[in-house]
Amino acid sequence: MAGDRHPPRPDHPRPHHNGAAPVTAGLRPLGETELAAWLVSSVADYTDDLEAAGLSRAAAENKAAEATRREFPQGRPAPGQRVYSIRVADEHVGVLWLSAGPADDPTNWWILDIVVFEEFRGRGHGRLAMLLAEAEAARLGAAKLTLNVFARNAVARALYASLDYEPTKIVMEKTLAPSAN
Repeated sequence: MAGDRHPPRPDHPRPHHNGAAPVTAGLRPLGETELAAWLVSSVADYTDDLEAAGLSRAAAENKAAEATRREFPQGRPAPGQRVYSIRVADEHVGVLWLSAGPADDPTNWWILDIVVFEEFRGRGHGRLAMLLAEAEAARLGAAKLTLNVFARNAVARALYASLDYEPTKIVMEKTLAPSAN
């Protein structure tokens, strides 16, 4: 049940279910070097995702570049954009990008990117990162947290559903065969 879950607070010890020693988990703003490296990989990943979702490579590159210019002018987060290192046992295990809600709904914050690095996957860090994101967004004044997920990302969709995120929009498409005319 949702009421039985208690999200960890940033930098708060969280016990393992197997009785092992508690592990400290939290969020820390990315440093300048980390942010620059993340931006490069994030733009590349977003471009790939857009292309996999049906955009041409050129259109995907343009859309990803435009979003980056808007949200990270001169390589720094614009107001309302927050990018964190996800820390577990003082290891940098991933990155979280939170975005303040739009002017017409400032309490609806967004997760624009959340990634657990491949070598740390399968250890529950994705779930922990989502709980940290929820706690941080609530601390910043969010009443609701929203995210987009590509349909082909079944692992992420299952994680979000297990944390009580519900689909609010579904976009469907079909590739048509060329006309015989």
